[in-house]
Amino acid sequence: MNPGWRFHKGAAEGAEQTDYNDREWNVVSLPDGIEYLPAEASGCINYQGEVWYRKHFTPETSWKGKKLFLHFEAIMGKSKVWVNGKLLKEHFGGFLPVIVDVTSALKYGEDNIITVWADNSDDPSYPPGKTQDMLDFAYFGGIYRDCWMIAHNDVYITDPNYENETAGGGLFVSYDQVSDQSAKIRMDAHIRNESGKSFNGKLVYELWDREGKQIFTQEKSLSVGKGKARQFSVQTQVENPHLWSPDSPYLYSLRVYVKDKNGHVTDGYSRRIGIRSIEFKGKDGFWLNGKPYPEPLIGANRHQDFAIIGNALSNSLHWRDAKKLRDAGLRVIRNAHYPQDPAFMDACDELGLFVIVNTPGWQFWNEAPIFAERVYSDIRNMVRRDRNHPSVWMWEPILNETWYPAEFAKNVVNILKEEYPYPYCYAGCDVTALGHEYFPVQFTHPLNGMGGAFNTDKLDPNISYFTREWGDNVDDWNSHNSPSRVNRGWGEVPMLVQAQGYAKTDYPYTCYDVLYRNPRQHVGGCLWHSFDHQRGYHPDPFYGGIMDAFRQPKLSYYMFCSQRPAQKKSGTDCRQRTDGVHCQCDDSFLAQRCHSLQQLRRSPPDFLQRWPDTNLPQAADQGRNALTHYCVQGCIRCDA
Repeated sequence: MNPGWRFHKGAAEGAEQTDYNDREWNVVSLPDGIEYLPAEASGCINYQGEVWYRKHFTPETSWKGKKLFLHFEAIMGKSKVWVNGKLLKEHFGGFLPVIVDVTSALKYGEDNIITVWADNSDDPSYPPGKTQDMLDFAYFGGIYRDCWMIAHNDVYITDPNYENETAGGGLFVSYDQVSDQSAKIRMDAHIRNESGKSFNGKLVYELWDREGKQIFTQEKSLSVGKGKARQFSVQTQVENPHLWSPDSPYLYSLRVYVKDKNGHVTDGYSRRIGIRSIEFKGKDGFWLNGKPYPEPLIGANRHQDFAIIGNALSNSLHWRDAKKLRDAGLRVIRNAHYPQDPAFMDACDELGLFVIVNTPGWQFWNEAPIFAERVYSDIRNMVRRDRNHPSVWMWEPILNETWYPAEFAKNVVNILKEEYPYPYCYAGCDVTALGHEYFPVQFTHPLNGMGGAFNTDKLDPNISYFTREWGDNVDDWNSHNSPSRVNRGWGEVPMLVQAQGYAKTDYPYTCYDVLYRNPRQHVGGCLWHSFDHQRGYHPDPFYGGIMDAFRQPKLSYYMFCSQRPAQKKSGTDCRQRTDGVHCQCDDSFLAQRCHSLQQLRRSPPDFLQRWPDTNLPQAADQGRNALTHYCVQGCIRCDA
């Protein structure tokens, strides 16, 4: 339903009525971010206020007798949806689906009108809640993600974000006792019957590997009363599974069929799944698929905005973001500070990126009960939307850097357990936050990282620790002076200063090197930030990204590339510098300009004592510098 929406910026009295004249409105297609922005669009120069969209269409005749849902992946701010002049939905929040049952509202053989009103103005009644002029990112606006018309027969698999069933609705795939030898899989499907009579049939699950081989078929008898909905569970075991991991993101295809008593398919569902287990074991750190993870997990935070178009990225741009980050050697992305586009989550599944999924929120709390109620709703709906993604590493169901009540922290953990009552589900929060004792993973800087605003100087052996944001090195929060914030246009030297700071500082500070000098209990950290991004509370964009807002790399991007596992190359394919370091640069100028900034692919001498399961080579000589060099082009040392 993306093409051909009429658009108006500002008030439009009566625009929800079918006879409203919208012929002078502009025509846009979704995703739409209201406006094209300057390359630097910080300091609240983006539009805030109400906007209107109207789509004229004639329903397909094949939709007659179907159950129809209009599915918006997100609409920024608060919104209302009318179909043919009838108000069908009101929604608060800009990062989760807005789903409307339009079955009875459509008129066949004539023009139909979908009208959407949206308002991204400041509103403290729903999260994030903070005014944009005090916000470290920008709300932007519009119907900035995809819109779909979903057509079902009258007995169908439901949508979890529409049904509002705790740990239910739609399809829910969970795992237990995962190992190289076998894995238990539980599949729950929620079936609704609107056929006007009782339904008897069967539910069929088929699992296929990516080579086209069928792994199993499982069947479950169905009986759903007229006008009722029921959840049906099937459990099975897969022998010798291909397990999902960042370095081997293996995806199966799970196909689900609802069949009537005569074997006719009345509804179906297909999605990619990855079999994996995730465990945080306190002082023993993070375990993947029953084994200790062999090295620190290094990643980055990601805001969803892009230069010029704001939040209105195409699915291909979301995929490219994930690809660029994975190519830099990153293995975990923190979705700061809200659930991100389904296309980005799909890309992380496919490319091998763990994801920390966040509920919308940033440095804001409202004592009004409606605010907490809407946060709780967001948590439930983000879990229901993303629970089947193998890339989900942990949930962050709190409000980022917010002094919320301890009771709130307890409630959100309970909600997460209600919505995901199976193994391999973990939540994280700041170590200094009220109610942190309810969380098995806590965010802090490493003990050798010189601390920070949210930090601890002692470790609980029952807790695993992670640094949710590192690298941004601000010495003045009024002028925002920082050696880590560098506009790409400033040139080589400032970018080298940024890269050196992210790699290894000459003073105590959390950096790549520091994250490798910790016990397993501190499992890694996410850089702030992957890309330059816009923000409301400052006239300058945030310049600390390893790529700019157009995703053009800075030198720090290549520093991260240099940390990827070494690849053997023949000497004839390489250039050799006078100091003996081989370089794979194709460009002779870059080959000559390789800089001796330090990198960590050869681990510190005591690393094996702290990470005994690592695959990294260790520096043999305690007296030598345990770090090697990297090239600004991102080459891996050929002799590593």
